[in-house]
Amino acid sequence: MNPIQVLGIYREQIFSPGKIKDDAAILDATLAELSNQGCRSAAIRAEDLTSDIAPPNWVLSMAQSDRSLKIMETWESSGIRVVNTSVSIRNCYRKPLIHLLQKAGLPLPASRLVPLAELLTQGLDVTGRYWLKRGDVHAIGPGDVAAVTTKEELNVALEHFRDQGVKDILVQDHVPGRVIKFYGVGQGRFFCAFPADGAEPLTVWPNLLPDLAARAAAAVGLEVYGGDAVLTRQGEVVLIDLNDWPSFSRCCLDAAGGIARYLIRTYPIRS
Repeated sequence: MNPIQVLGIYREQIFSPGKIKDDAAILDATLAELSNQGCRSAAIRAEDLTSDIAPPNWVLSMAQSDRSLKIMETWESSGIRVVNTSVSIRNCYRKPLIHLLQKAGLPLPASRLVPLAELLTQGLDVTGRYWLKRGDVHAIGPGDVAAVTTKEELNVALEHFRDQGVKDILVQDHVPGRVIKFYGVGQGRFFCAFPADGAEPLTVWPNLLPDLAARAAAAVGLEVYGGDAVLTRQGEVVLIDLNDWPSFSRCCLDAAGGIARYLIRTYPIRS
């Protein structure tokens, strides 16, 4: 049996604000785990990816740019296994993401996409706390996610989005409660969670949390994923964000082992 060729693709630096080393670490650790299982692996920056590269058997991709995704779409059409798929990564762009999560009936904060031009002319009735997020991709710089409680804060946030050329804004109601960061692989193959304000992992969580995470990932098509949820005082779990292939920074080595085991069990190496 010939060792399989696995190509890891690092996330573009623009899509990895403050997380470049952490993002690289989880991909490197996963490739190392696969190498220990007899796979032959290599890694490349998404910025250096070209269609001239000889396609491998597997691709583990953290890339998010349209240019990179088009190359992976070509590989996928020829039968190459890409994790996460180009379709699922495109589904994580803000507009399709919120649509798919709402369509799946998942518990989300009240959310609506509003044209920036409308917010600039009509404003927003700031009677509580709202979260404003750029409506195209996840945050790529400071100010791309803003908590707004006053008209002054609203104006600052809108000016930022206008300066960044963002056309649509996701407006979400604030959900009081404890924010939890979660990480998962497949449908329950690996799962861990941490409070956003602490370093210790959660050892006990509501049964709804891993189920909600897996349902959200399935709705989008992700196999390696992470996100944020709020545990409310009423014992409810509300999903507030979902990401493709996060850094797993708080559980890197455990996650790398989980990802490698999932890949080998799900997509057996062929001779």
